[in-house]
Amino acid sequence: MELALGTVQFGIPYGLAGRNEPVPENEVGAILEHAFSAGIRILDTAAAYGTIESRLRSLAGSNPFRIVTKLPAMPQPATVEQAKQWAITQLNSAMDNLGDRLDTVMFHRADDLLETHGMDVWHICSEWAAKHDVRLGASCYDPQTLTNIRSLLSVEVAQLPSNALDQRLRTHAHDNSGGVELHVRSAFLQGLLLMDEASATRRVPAAHSAISRWHAWLRQNSMEALPAALGLIKSLKGVHCCVVGVDRLNQLEELTEAWASAPPLEAPELASIEPSIIDPRNWPKPS
Repeated sequence: MELALGTVQFGIPYGLAGRNEPVPENEVGAILEHAFSAGIRILDTAAAYGTIESRLRSLAGSNPFRIVTKLPAMPQPATVEQAKQWAITQLNSAMDNLGDRLDTVMFHRADDLLETHGMDVWHICSEWAAKHDVRLGASCYDPQTLTNIRSLLSVEVAQLPSNALDQRLRTHAHDNSGGVELHVRSAFLQGLLLMDEASATRRVPAAHSAISRWHAWLRQNSMEALPAALGLIKSLKGVHCCVVGVDRLNQLEELTEAWASAPPLEAPELASIEPSIIDPRNWPKPS
C-alpha cells in the first residue's frame, strides 16, 4: 500500500481543523515537491474542489504524478442523449485540465450509476476512457454501494472510506476477484480522530462515546493519534493506496514520517455503524 495525496484543501476550505481558506499556490507547490520526493506518485482531485483541477498540472511542475479526478454529481437531464453529452463534456474538460497526467476518472457520486441514465452514461464514458487510455471508477460512501455497482458494471478503480470508527471495508464481505483497485480515504475522519477529545466531541456530539473509546485506546496502547490512524489503514487487505490531505507542508512531513514508521494495527472494538458518527454528511453544520 502507498500514500496518495488528496488536493481538496488546495481548492476549497476543508476539514474540521483546516485553515478556512484554500492553500496558497506557493505552499501547494512546496507540498507537491515534498510529496514527490517522499515517494508519493498519485494525486487525487475532483471537479468539485474549486479550481484546483484546472491548476494542478501546472502546480505539479515536471513531477510526473498520476492524477485521479472525479466527475461532479450528474444532473437529471430529461433524455439519455443529454446525459451522455453532459458526461462527454465533463470528461473532455478533465482531459483539457490534466492532459497526459490523467490516470483515472471516477464518478464522485457513485449512486448516479444506479439511477436513471446511469448505465448509459457509464457505457459512453467507458468508450471515451478506452480511447484515451484512462481508467474508470466510482467514489463510494460504503462498500455495499460498490458491490451493487459492480454487479452491473466493470469498475476498474474505486474509492471508499475507512478509519478507526468506520471499519465497514474491513468487515464487509466483498468480492474483489475482478481486481478492482481500491483507494481508501477518510483515514482521519475529516480530522476528527486527530483532534483532542473535548474538541472532537463538541464538533460531533453524537460521536462522544466513540471518541472516548478512541482516546482511551490510544492511551492504553501508548500511541499518538496520527500513526495509530495510519496503522489501522495499513492493515487493510487488498488496498492500493491511502488518500490523505494536508493544508501545510509540515503536516505532510509529519504524515509521511508517521506512515513510514506506523505498524499495521487492528482494533475492531473501536468500530461504529452509526451514520451520525461515521458519515460526515450527517454531522451538524458548523455554526
